[in-house]
Amino acid sequence: MTRFPKVDETFILREIHELERNGQPVLVMPIVRGHGRVIHEEAKPWVKRALYTPLLSPSILLSNLKVFAHQPRRYLRLLGQLIAGTFIRPSTLLRTLALFPKAVHLSRVLPKRGIRHVHSHFATHATTMAYIISSLSDITYSFTVHGPDVFVHRLLLREKIAGAKFIRTISKFNKAFLCGLYPVLTEGKVEVVYTGVDPEIYEQAALESPPRTGKLRLLSVAAMTPSRGFPFLVDACARLVRAGLDIECRIVGDGSLREITEAWIQKHGLGDSVKLLGALPQHEVARLMGEADVFVLPSVIAVDGQMDGIPLSLMEAMAAGKPVIASMISGIPELVTHNVHGILVDAAYAGKLAEAVQRLYADPALRERLGRAGQQKVQREFDVRRNAMSLIRLFDRYADVDTPNAAAFDRVAALHWSRLETCALGVRRVHERHDSFMAEVTITDGVTKRDVIVRQPRAEEGQPDPLARARAEFEVLSMLREAMIAEQLDATGKIVCSVPRLLMFDEPHHALVTERADGKALAGIMREARARGTARLTTALRRAGTWLRVMQSHTKSDDDARHVLTAVVVLALQDLDLAAAADGAVRRRRDGLIERLRTLEAKLAERPLPLVGHHGDYAPDNIFIGERRVDVIDFSNYREGLPLEDVAQLLVHLELCGLTLRRHLPRMRRALLDGYGPHDEAQLQLFMLTKTLQTLARAGTPERWQRAVLHRLLSGATGS
Repeated sequence: MTRFPKVDETFILREIHELERNGQPVLVMPIVRGHGRVIHEEAKPWVKRALYTPLLSPSILLSNLKVFAHQPRRYLRLLGQLIAGTFIRPSTLLRTLALFPKAVHLSRVLPKRGIRHVHSHFATHATTMAYIISSLSDITYSFTVHGPDVFVHRLLLREKIAGAKFIRTISKFNKAFLCGLYPVLTEGKVEVVYTGVDPEIYEQAALESPPRTGKLRLLSVAAMTPSRGFPFLVDACARLVRAGLDIECRIVGDGSLREITEAWIQKHGLGDSVKLLGALPQHEVARLMGEADVFVLPSVIAVDGQMDGIPLSLMEAMAAGKPVIASMISGIPELVTHNVHGILVDAAYAGKLAEAVQRLYADPALRERLGRAGQQKVQREFDVRRNAMSLIRLFDRYADVDTPNAAAFDRVAALHWSRLETCALGVRRVHERHDSFMAEVTITDGVTKRDVIVRQPRAEEGQPDPLARARAEFEVLSMLREAMIAEQLDATGKIVCSVPRLLMFDEPHHALVTERADGKALAGIMREARARGTARLTTALRRAGTWLRVMQSHTKSDDDARHVLTAVVVLALQDLDLAAAADGAVRRRRDGLIERLRTLEAKLAERPLPLVGHHGDYAPDNIFIGERRVDVIDFSNYREGLPLEDVAQLLVHLELCGLTLRRHLPRMRRALLDGYGPHDEAQLQLFMLTKTLQTLARAGTPERWQRAVLHRLLSGATGS
């Protein structure tokens, strides 16, 4: 979407909430972060989860360089197409050029997050983003046409329609309009799925409203733009007051027409009868809906041709059982049938608005009949819960049936969910590794839904069979969950260091089912730090160090650990041979590296070495940092080890975190070690060397800059 949160786009907020509630995962990707003074309470959790990225940053520039290097013709052809399609409107051209680098960056980022489809709201800039992302990746896209986004400005619309999997419109009027413009391109692609409201919220607000007074309470809710004729409504109110009607009109909303409307109120001397309340959050709007007697929305066709689609505020008023006065334009007659669910007029004529209000003022029985019929219409056709399911069915219908998620769901559905008295609804994301299968799954007990993680080890040469590995991980998780659940004190206050709760061990399918880890992955916090600074990252790293210290304190053994030290050095020498065979720089340092390994081994062998639990893959993707909790996942490589193995592994990951965070490395390293506590520097040096060799030997072919970082670490280890 273009901006989030946005106070007048509650229809999007409700829709994404219902999509997730029904098992369809949603990642919110706004082009711009909204900073309005009013934020709906329901939007706040989504703000925390949204993928906000700047228009430009070092990582975005790097992504563009990589895409250009790999696909130069496609990159330049797409950029040229965007320029050619928007140059006749300079403001649109500038905005398109501004968002292009960000969209290119997302075309690389989103596939790594397991995203296969992007859906955008409004056919303008958000769909331009989706079009660019799809053009440079295997991600497909669709978009919702609301009406105002195509009634006037249609630059690049032909290209967007051609590339989309499907187009969803929110009214039959919009579908007819779009198909009339592009009959060939839209054939078989356009589907009508209404937006909607939760009727119960407004029904309850109406029940809780105070008793009626003699005064007729009018309400109007909309952004104050040229396609809303609020001056005509004020004029109508002036006529009603002059006719002796006792009315109070409240207008909720903000926008470019506010000053004109205020001036019109003053001109007519209506300061006591017409109140401009500005933008308000959803719960306040629901309360006002409950208190109103009549809802009036004076939609008009603006000078430039802009007009409403099907206004959400009309649905809200009808859900509250209020009679409505609306315009007979666009898709509004699909919601309001004249004299059945409300009264339709030409709102550009103040006299017609006034006549409709007078009619309802004089006939309480008519108000009751229209309100009740409108309420039933919304319940039948404009319930967001039902319409969100229709949208999910659209996604499913146009999805590729031979996707990894289809096979993954078959695998997940085969598990013994009856043990949890639940069933699997759908697979949110799949993580395929050479040694394991992991899926984020939505399950339900028929009443509530929740997300869980399913993990299955794979058969792998040289490793125990999958069942034995699954059983070993089950035992580790059970032990750590019980041992680490108590609160721990670190420099940031009390935190809980733990692992996600184990829900089921399905032995026949060698599968573990756990709760989702609390908080956000350290890898995600690192990505955010590139654009927003490292304050949150240093706190997260300190807590990651604390988790290691706590885990090791609960797994510490009095056994002699020198045999582990010997095994680690032997494996490091093997890794050195593998790395030297493929890398001339490592080959030239080989003798010095062997000498350094042996020197550090001898130094450590002279002192007592505690034996502790070793996670085995202590990487940013496996560490989740919450407000007051740290969870760590993936214990498939857990074994007995030495204290600083995991610390060194995470430090090597930090070294490879990218150019944009390099200058913060000393602070990041210090934060991790502060959280971990006192440590043996010689042991840390040894494991930094062994983990660097392991990365060079086993991580495939690192990129050139990554290889340079690893070479630098080896140079530091040997002093050369």
